[in-house]
Amino acid sequence: MTNEEEEIIDALVDHHEMPKKFDVDKVISYFEGENFCLVLYFANLQDRGFQKFVVNDFSVNVEEMYMLSASFGKLLEQEVNIHVLSQAKNRVDHVIHMAGTFRALFRKKEVVD
Repeated sequence: MTNEEEEIIDALVDHHEMPKKFDVDKVISYFEGENFCLVLYFANLQDRGFQKFVVNDFSVNVEEMYMLSASFGKLLEQEVNIHVLSQAKNRVDHVIHMAGTFRALFRKKEVVD
């Protein structure tokens, strides 16, 4: 996880994902090669800014995706930023569900649990 805003903004611009407005929370996801990137933007003045999560080689490192989802789940139980974190958790869960498809696309070996 990083909150280095310059690095995050550069990546968002490079991937044509930069928000046009900054008055509402946002969840943005994209792929950098075989890495899954999830960017959260918090609009609240008290904690305004970006956070970026990257799971390298996500189609194989599915356990890391589960840990990220579980982390968001724990924060949701504490009722922290419910709207944006529920969107983030749903986005991660969706990619977990699609991991097998991405492994096939990337020609990776099946993960054995």
